[in-house]
Amino acid sequence: MKKLGTKGFTLIVVFLVIAGLGYYIHLNNKSSSRRDVSKKTEKDILLDYDFENDYPKTVRETVKLHCRYLKSAYSGEFTEDELFKVNQQMRNLFDDELLEFNTSEMQLQNLKDEIKLYEDSKWKFVSYSLAEASQVENNTEDGKEYAKIKVTIILNMESSRVSTDEEYILRKDGEGYWKIMGWQVVKNKEAENEGEAK
Repeated sequence: MKKLGTKGFTLIVVFLVIAGLGYYIHLNNKSSSRRDVSKKTEKDILLDYDFENDYPKTVRETVKLHCRYLKSAYSGEFTEDELFKVNQQMRNLFDDELLEFNTSEMQLQNLKDEIKLYEDSKWKFVSYSLAEASQVENNTEDGKEYAKIKVTIILNMESSRVSTDEEYILRKDGEGYWKIMGWQVVKNKEAENEGEAK
């Protein structure tokens, strides 16, 4: 067996050091890209949401995403320019009938008015909770699938915390996506009963 000279030994050591550094840099880049993804804020996620490749699969997921947009908007997280994009993003969740009834400009103005109302009234959108999947009401009319789901929204109003119930109505479109037709505040049954008792 031939003996390695000093030059040969040095070359092997240099090669091993370069290979080790290359592997270290590769691992470091992988972990930093993972950190970049996890550093994304809710605002960033909503502004960049990819509806084409990641449209919500269920009634609950569709309404939950809409609530996420509203919570962030009412909390004043978006700039004026970002609100325009957020408005366009939310429209991806809406049924054609709602889009037809609600022009982009009208919807954006309504959103701005509601945000101003929250600011002026010092209201804070604290949280929301959706009915379980088993509580979603489904029905079919004229070959179209519809669904209703209740959402409870918690607001801070000055020193008190208030909850309000809203009911969303959705319809499945031709591509199988659940689209929001509208939503409205519904009376809380407990509050109704208290009113009757008085």
